[in-house]
Amino acid sequence: MVLLMFATACARTPSTSASGAKPIDLYAAEPSPADVKSMLGDSNWWPGPPSFGVRPLDSASMPMAERFRILQRFVHIGTAETFDVEFIQWTSASTATTQMNNIKSALGTSASGASVGDQSLYYGLQGTGGAPFQTATFVRVGAVMTTITLSMKDAYPKLDLLGKIANRVVSRLKNALTGKVHGNALASTDESRLPPKGPDMTLLGAVKLPVEAVIVMLNFAAPETLSGLLRSAGADSIVFGDYALDNDTHMEMRAGVLEFNSTQKATDWIDALRGNATIDSNGIASFYDPSTGQYFSLFTAGAKGAMLVCRSVADGEAASRSCEVPMSRVAPAWQFSLNAQ
Repeated sequence: MVLLMFATACARTPSTSASGAKPIDLYAAEPSPADVKSMLGDSNWWPGPPSFGVRPLDSASMPMAERFRILQRFVHIGTAETFDVEFIQWTSASTATTQMNNIKSALGTSASGASVGDQSLYYGLQGTGGAPFQTATFVRVGAVMTTITLSMKDAYPKLDLLGKIANRVVSRLKNALTGKVHGNALASTDESRLPPKGPDMTLLGAVKLPVEAVIVMLNFAAPETLSGLLRSAGADSIVFGDYALDNDTHMEMRAGVLEFNSTQKATDWIDALRGNATIDSNGIASFYDPSTGQYFSLFTAGAKGAMLVCRSVADGEAASRSCEVPMSRVAPAWQFSLNAQ
């Protein structure tokens, strides 16, 4: 990327130390779909599934001073535009300050945007593809560093908007760090729908998401049509689990289960998604999608539709074949578990 320089960095005295924050609490601090639609002035921003960057996921590449990271992505339906918010919990405020200073040294003078948090930096980046006007906003609050990236198709967003977005995101973060907002664990009935514990993958985080998140995960060609069909079939949410693949922690496993209002609706959903992929003797459709670089396993269990996805933690990098054997083991075991409920 080609860096576009704007103006000066801003800094304030460190305040909040958040060394005790938990992953689910920082997930709760992520902006909601309603927040994003309001901030960006468009109802067509949809959430994707979150990534819980918790060890052992990609542990070989995670700095020792990094405790975990939480990433939430939103996509602008009908465009290549994206909006990402990532929180990184460092072991101390001084370590997070060093990271901010390293960014400033690497990227140079920041824009003179709104002063947010304990430190804030604003940069414009020249990207490629259908949304080449990229910006990156970095904000530190105590030991937590927030990275807000926005990729637009027509022009760079104004600094005033970036400052308003940063203020709104950091306001939610502070509420989480001060205990005003807490993440909620899945209900036991929902948790029981996730894959059973076994030797192939380690759970990083689990949440309930709007059904649009699974459509973003699938990169489906007609997202609005599929959303309408799923909701009319009774599937308005998805129980989602994020996992590290134990035999290759550079790979992330995602599991999701939907509840339809009939067995036939669940079957219709699988048939619509599997394309030319055949269904094996267990009723599982498994395939590799070259357009997204991901492995998929899809199946039904009564009125439930389940999907297992294996992907690389690095954007744009195809999943490795280390996904294949674990998926061939997990999918049948999960199907058996769901059928037994």
